[in-house]
Amino acid sequence: MRAGLTLVEVMVASAMIALTCTTFMFAFTQLNQMAMVARLYTGAGSVAQAQTDLIYTDTPFQPQNSIIPAELQPGTVTANVTVYKDPISGLTIPGTMTTVVAAVTSSYTYGSTTDTLYLYQATVTVTYSYRNRNYSVAYSTLRTADV
Repeated sequence: MRAGLTLVEVMVASAMIALTCTTFMFAFTQLNQMAMVARLYTGAGSVAQAQTDLIYTDTPFQPQNSIIPAELQPGTVTANVTVYKDPISGLTIPGTMTTVVAAVTSSYTYGSTTDTLYLYQATVTVTYSYRNRNYSVAYSTLRTADV
């Protein structure tokens, strides 16, 4: 009796190994694509958050005295931004940031005193495209007068 493997057994084992390797390669490719989508979404969120932080902190903001920072001027402003730049290849994913600011001033009555509330609403939306799909991230905030 001879010890060893037949050609059929070797071929079946090779086919199983090839199928397993192909499955793992497909899975890793999918995971890499999902990681890139998440990375881009995080980048767009960071760009929108930076603009929102600027809206929160740019002072002085006293609309009752007509002192309004440029970022809080009512209206719509659109700017081109970089959502992500690969540190190795230098590949950049461009996007568009749209900031919409609206005055939502109202009044507040306490007892017999009525005060004006100078509220501004800002919505920052970052849109970008990756692999022929469109994505967007939007943040909305309110800011009241400093004084």
